[in-house]
Amino acid sequence: MPSVQVSESTFRVVPLPPVCVKTGTPTADVLTIKGSAAPTWSWFMIIFGFFPWLVASMASSKSYEIQVPMQAAVWRRHRRVRRAAVVLFVVGVTFAIVATLQGRPNSGILLMPAIIGAAVYAGNEWFNAICVQLSREGGLMLTRVHPGFQRALLESLRGSQAGGRVPGA
Repeated sequence: MPSVQVSESTFRVVPLPPVCVKTGTPTADVLTIKGSAAPTWSWFMIIFGFFPWLVASMASSKSYEIQVPMQAAVWRRHRRVRRAAVVLFVVGVTFAIVATLQGRPNSGILLMPAIIGAAVYAGNEWFNAICVQLSREGGLMLTRVHPGFQRALLESLRGSQAGGRVPGA
């Protein structure tokens, strides 16, 4: 899925078109995303261990708050699937622990709901989540966006910045 740069810095986000970031269809719904983003290079510090990676990520990350256009139904579906996956995981682990404590044979098979829940959770996050990363220039990039949103953003930026640099182009 495409990525688009939505700012030159973490403090000045370009106006986003009213197109859903996940479906590419027009929408008036807006989702506020808050968090902090670290540059991609900080992930390479994991080679030296967890602690160096953690220090590098925390030292180089920047906080952000972005309002992105996203259909409310898409966000509700994402949350609903995430909740169901977490419940399935917890139920599977709980059943396996209870069966093991009772001395039941083959109690490990009760971990299957937990494994399925973890797989559903990971798949849901991979396909339905919007990630924010720092670009090389220090701007914010939205990753895993719909190609229709990418096209709409680039067209709106080209229209508003005649001859200027277009982020993400």
